[in-house]
Amino acid sequence: MSHRSRWLALAAVAGAVFLSRPLWADDPVPKGKDAKKEKADAGPKPPTAKAEKGPLTAAVVLKGVVEAESAAEVQVRPRAWMGPLLVKKAVPHGAAVKAGDVVVEFDAEKLEQAVKDARQERELADLAIRMAELELPILEKQLPLDLAAAEREAKNAADDLKKFLDVDKPLSLEAADFSLKSSEFYLESAKDELKQLEKMYKDKDLTEETETMILKRYRQSVEQAEFSLKQSRNRTRQTKEVDLPRREQAAKDLAVKAEITLVKAKESSPLALRQKLLGLEKAKYEQAKAKDRLADLEKDLAAMTVKAPADGLAYHGKYARGQWSTPGGPAGLAAGGMVQPGDVFLTVVDPGRVAVRADADEKERARLKAGQAAKFSPTADPDERLAGKVAAVGGAPLGGRFEVRVSLDAKADGLVPGTTGSVRVVTGKKDAAVTVPASAVFSDDDGDGKYVYRPGADGAKPKKQPVTVGLAAGDKVEVTDGLAEGDEVLTAKP
Repeated sequence: MSHRSRWLALAAVAGAVFLSRPLWADDPVPKGKDAKKEKADAGPKPPTAKAEKGPLTAAVVLKGVVEAESAAEVQVRPRAWMGPLLVKKAVPHGAAVKAGDVVVEFDAEKLEQAVKDARQERELADLAIRMAELELPILEKQLPLDLAAAEREAKNAADDLKKFLDVDKPLSLEAADFSLKSSEFYLESAKDELKQLEKMYKDKDLTEETETMILKRYRQSVEQAEFSLKQSRNRTRQTKEVDLPRREQAAKDLAVKAEITLVKAKESSPLALRQKLLGLEKAKYEQAKAKDRLADLEKDLAAMTVKAPADGLAYHGKYARGQWSTPGGPAGLAAGGMVQPGDVFLTVVDPGRVAVRADADEKERARLKAGQAAKFSPTADPDERLAGKVAAVGGAPLGGRFEVRVSLDAKADGLVPGTTGSVRVVTGKKDAAVTVPASAVFSDDDGDGKYVYRPGADGAKPKKQPVTVGLAAGDKVEVTDGLAEGDEVLTAKP
């Protein structure tokens, strides 16, 4: 191995030894009094406080709003009118009113027209009943007559068809044949006579003029007979092939139609009578509806002038959970504003009987119960304290909050529904309670136990001390077990 190689190897070994040695190897470990002194000087002493004994009052402070214990909501529920309600005029918001005072007037022009139309409908319904009552007895008399006429027509048509088939048709056929036969015989006779004359005139000595005249007349008779035969044959064919079949079909059709008319009369007569009776019943029903509608519209018309149901203050809108909602949008009950039927548009409240409604979160709700003492401070006069008590605490949350109602022993001037303030409810009170700052009490990881830290003697490590807590008021917590008056505790975790 060369000199350079040996030098590199020694350097590597020395480096490994240096890296394997702890950085603090050269620092001596303090022992005895020096160690205690250095440990005491390692940092500032944790803040402490002493357990104190004295009176403790736990309370919950809530925001509240004044409500009237007695309030009469005003709304218009039309019986027949379905249109919106247009405000004509209304008393000012918060105005004092007496029972029976007019508080709101709605525009009734369209409703008045509807009443007029309803009156005409009622008159038409009355006329319809009178007409039905007039026509019903006439129909009751006419239907039997129509049925009897239909029966006669059916019988006559059947008799005519039978007579045609049994008598008229055979006779017409026989007459046609006989007429044809007569025409044939007349032609044959005319031809025979002409033949005999022609033969006779050859044998007799007659003048040529007489002969010509007689023969001419008989030849004309033969032509007439031939044409008559031609007509007779045509008439016979017309009678057999056209006239008689048409007459037979017409007679059959007439008989069928008459029978159909009779069946229809028998079936429809009771139906027509029943229809007329039902028509009369319906007319009476429509008349009753028209009367009811007119009565409802007249009541709706009267409701367009709204009167106060009780003495009190007239508030525009509806009160719900501390908030007043005004119907019809920003216009509210101003002239020209619009209110929907059924909406509460005004509430008359009794200013002499008020209570306070507040909302509590879940943590606060656990400490509240009916009967607890309370005091209300109006926003307008925070220095005033009105005594009262918790009347009721909501059992179910609404929007994550529980409703708390506080009744007041007396009412201050100017305290009207809708005004706000703060409510202080005393949830617990002790004359001699051992308390420590809330920052000195800690919870186990599982949250089941509470504990504090007691300072160690002569700078020793603080000691964990289990405790049982009671009331909490502001930044103080009552310790019912685990500490005594004067005991010192840490106000922060070590």
